[in-house]
Amino acid sequence: MKTKKLVLLGIFAAFIFLATPVSANDVLFTPMVEIATANPGAPLSAFRCNVVNVFHAPRNGTISIIKADGTPLATTSFNALQPNEVVSVVVDTFSNSTPITLAYCKITVHRKKGTIRGSLSRTDERGNAVVVVEAK
Repeated sequence: MKTKKLVLLGIFAAFIFLATPVSANDVLFTPMVEIATANPGAPLSAFRCNVVNVFHAPRNGTISIIKADGTPLATTSFNALQPNEVVSVVVDTFSNSTPITLAYCKITVHRKKGTIRGSLSRTDERGNAVVVVEAK
């Protein structure tokens, strides 16, 4: 009787495991951050999206800084990002036709999103972070 229960339990567990969808890629997003982009004669600040691998094995993926309307400002890929290493993408040139640009960071990682951490920062004209938001 115990063997029959164990077999049924094993079949049930296998069914649950097989029925659970496995995502090949997971995505993290930051909140939106605004930046003044049309101030003639004044030094501009920049957006910087950073990713760190907190897993014990290399990670692959992409980082994008995207305007609120969905237009990508910058995108880069990371391949075999080693544990504790950081990769970034920066946007420091903007169109002067728009006084303010609103953007966010999208981080796509192959496999589990919990294996990386990310953030979007707005820097001042000297490169110092003045706003930092976490990717979730």
